[in-house]
Amino acid sequence: MLEHGKLRDGRVYLITSMFDEFPLATAIGPERMPAKMVAHLRMSIEVAKALSELHGLRIYHVDLNPMNILYRTEQGKPVIRIVDFESSYEHARHSAGDFYNPPTTAGYCAPEVAHQAPDARADLFSLGAVLYTALAGYQWTWDSEVSASVRADGEIDPELREILVKTVETDPNQRYGSVQEFRAALSAYLEGIWPGRSWQTS
Repeated sequence: MLEHGKLRDGRVYLITSMFDEFPLATAIGPERMPAKMVAHLRMSIEVAKALSELHGLRIYHVDLNPMNILYRTEQGKPVIRIVDFESSYEHARHSAGDFYNPPTTAGYCAPEVAHQAPDARADLFSLGAVLYTALAGYQWTWDSEVSASVRADGEIDPELREILVKTVETDPNQRYGSVQEFRAALSAYLEGIWPGRSWQTS
């Protein structure tokens, strides 16, 4: 997101451009790639940072998945772009009138979106599903729902699994309250496995 503001009628606008990054989906295979774990954690921290800005505008993406996160590295740092706002929920526009019922991607959209207006916790669920896909590969999407897959995953470090479980809870009240809380937890975990915090300047 390069620029944002409000039109004279009160609607929020976003200005986006076409970039050279590839969808994150192109960096994820059907199975795990442990060598990419730190890169995936750093990517998720950057996505959380971008979502925090979006949520400050009371806009919720709702359909975050590996195809609409564009990703590359530059000088060893992750650069991300969030695209495809077709399903996004903008509070000022959607909170009155007909019920908001967007098209979404199975497995990545928070379950509550089907019956209530989304908030930041819906994007948090989606980001957790994206991170788990990056860590575990696409195989989980063929097996079961994401929270069940995370809980049953014995190959993920228990501390990281605990963070993921709290991110993809089916009940939004059991998730982190914001992407900032998730980002803090993930940053602390990354610091524990990769001390120095040089990545925090990204």
